Amino acid sequence: MIQKRIVVGLVASAMAATAQSAVLSSSDETQFELNVEAMAGVFSASEDYVGDDGRTWQEGFIKPTFVVSHKLPNGIQAYAGLGAIALGTAGDGDAAGLTSGNEGQVDLENAYLGFRSSSNLIDLSVGQQTFQLGDGFLIAGDAISLGDLGAPGVDVDRGGAYYLAGKKSFSNTAILKLNPEGNFRGDMFWLQSNNPYHQDTSLAGVNLEYVDEKLGTLGASYLSVLDVDQGSGLGLWDKRKGMNVVSVRGQGSLGVENLFLSFEYVKESGGDSAVKNAGNAWYVEAGWTFADVPWSPNVNYRYAQFSGDKTETTKNEAFDPLFFGFTRGFGTWFQGEVASNYAGPANSGNDVSRIEISASPRADLQVGAQYWKFSPQDDAPDLAGSEVDLYALWSITDNWIFSPLLGVYMPDGDAVVAAQGNDDSNIYAQAVVMYFF
Repeated sequence: MIQKRIVVGLVASAMAATAQSAVLSSSDETQFELNVEAMAGVFSASEDYVGDDGRTWQEGFIKPTFVVSHKLPNGIQAYAGLGAIALGTAGDGDAAGLTSGNEGQVDLENAYLGFRSSSNLIDLSVGQQTFQLGDGFLIAGDAISLGDLGAPGVDVDRGGAYYLAGKKSFSNTAILKLNPEGNFRGDMFWLQSNNPYHQDTSLAGVNLEYVDEKLGTLGASYLSVLDVDQGSGLGLWDKRKGMNVVSVRGQGSLGVENLFLSFEYVKESGGDSAVKNAGNAWYVEAGWTFADVPWSPNVNYRYAQFSGDKTETTKNEAFDPLFFGFTRGFGTWFQGEVASNYAGPANSGNDVSRIEISASPRADLQVGAQYWKFSPQDDAPDLAGSEVDLYALWSITDNWIFSPLLGVYMPDGDAVVAAQGNDDSNIYAQAVVMYFF
């Protein structure tokens, strides 16, 4: 169990936010650090969803960030970060046609300023930075990064590197974290996206959590979408403006060693458009680690349901997945490497079952297998199918990680068979090298 946590914890935390840093200068009052996150990958799919006969492509990014912290009177700590990102896609572009293979961009990624009290009671920060809510089921940074779709009048190019999703920061934020002594902690946040895919969505919310180190965490959140640039980008989120979202969730072991439990329920309602939102989503998950067995194998099962629109009503029941992203491993919350990233569905209008078996043959190596089953929900397009993914995570050194993955996606529903152009199995392979410093 400990070995598995070493590998998975390193990769998940590193891909969600920079995991390590180098101290450039340090004194009693001031410290300068450099964080570097970089990834490069090669990808291949025997089938695609743009009318070609499969695609092969490459992605990469490098993201250095300078962080400075300074102690002020009364124990207050001021901190700031400034970072850039260079990213791009080469080759044929991804299998969903969301990049063309000719993307490349250098951009500002982080630019924030914050103040933290000596006891960590109050942490206030503003500027361009990432933010994660709970398990990332709704918000895990602003991670979707499309490229040049080649469609006249449609500009969603964010530099590419679609799968690796190196860009995670919102363009502007105001985040207040409260962490008093005891079991309760909370957040108040305002987030502004300048991502053309998300149509420059802005939202605000509050979050309250009860944390018990032995039992786990219970949380509840409320957020409201303040604005959306309606009609821009792909026009997917025009009904998002004015939508209210309520979430309740929990995660932990209930004090039982080797047990993992997790759940979340989300209700979406209202909106400023004539068609009001009425979507919902939820999941339940349970896992067990056989810590006394060689390689400490882990077995995990999750069932998730995301509502789809109903044609007989005047409301929009299709669940809006907002800013979900990669958090604690493959399948959270891009469910199925082919299905979620390329073929669909992607956390709306579908039921998803997943069984995962993983093991750690060595302290620096994890191997795993996942089986996925997708079914349409309500009157959503029939994107039914199944998928098997085999993966490995090898921590070569403290800074380098290598992860190969082989997937087989089997389309079944009418909509996904039409998009693929046949009902053949899609053989998918990728190899990703990650560097964190």
